[in-house]
Parts: sequence; C-alpha cells; structure tokens
Amino acid sequence: MAAEREELERHVRQLDALRERTPIKDPQAEQDTLVAVTKMMVALPSMTQNELSAEVRGEAFMAALDDVPAWAVRAAVRRWYRGECGKNAKGEAYDCHWCPAPAELRCIALAEMRPLNERLHAIEALLRAEPRREFNEEHRRSMCARLTELSMNLRTSLVGKTAAVGGSALADR
Repeated sequence: MAAEREELERHVRQLDALRERTPIKDPQAEQDTLVAVTKMMVALPSMTQNELSAEVRGEAFMAALDDVPAWAVRAAVRRWYRGECGKNAKGEAYDCHWCPAPAELRCIALAEMRPLNERLHAIEALLRAEPRREFNEEHRRSMCARLTELSMNLRTSLVGKTAAVGGSALADR
C-alpha cells in the first residue's frame, strides 16, 4: 500500500512539473514557445505581415501563452497544422489556412492540457481517500449495543424535557 502511494505521489510531482514548465517560470520553456510560435508564423502567413508586424504579433502570442506549458503550445500548433482544432467559441470551425489569433492558440493549448489536469485531479482525489476499515463481528455487536443504549438515553431525556414543558416537543426548539 505504501509503495503504491509513493508511486502515485511521484506521478503527481511529474504531472505538476509538466504543468508548471511555462514561459513565465522557465526560460527554456519561453524559448521553446517562442520557437514554436515563430515557426508557425513563418509557415502560415497573415494577410498583412511585415517585419514589424511579425515582431508585434510574436509579442502578442507570448503574452497570451506565458502561463501555458511549451509542450501544450507545440501540440496546439500541430493540431492547427492538421486542421484538428475543433470549433471556436462561436461554434464555427477554425480557418486553419491562416495563422491563428493569440487567444485562439491559447484556447487550443489549454484544451491540450485538459487530460493532464483531469488525471492529476483524479490521482489527488485518490490520494485523499481513506482506507476502508473492516470491523469484526464482536466490534459490530459492541457498537450496536452502544447505539441502543444511546438511543434509550436520548429518548428518556427527551421525554423528561417534553413532560417538563407541558408535553410539547416543539417547546425545546
């Protein structure tokens, strides 16, 4: 049991590390994200792009993606290239002929993270679970006797209080 718990805790640390490797926290992740975005911008033109606009658009992408892990950005770019991005907030298919807007790429990258986050939450819930307790028959009989005694004492004390206030059980409340 302890070995399984240790393995789950190790897995949580690994998943957390994947989730936390973002441009805002890790210079290498920043570089990886910048490379992925730059390649995408070169591969997929914008309708109006020059050197200055490319730099400004790059900054906009980095602002939109600074808290998203580089691996999720790369996966989102790959989905964009393949036309497998799903639908935008309006329920329309993305137009993958052009470079996406920074917010669109962010949404797709966050969707890439969803399975990791769901797995992480499931494992954390499992780690919070308490082990099942099995009681023997003797313990069960003892608990039943104590419950019966407690029930009798409560009934006796309630009857006494009810009688003292004129027979109304509501008067105690």
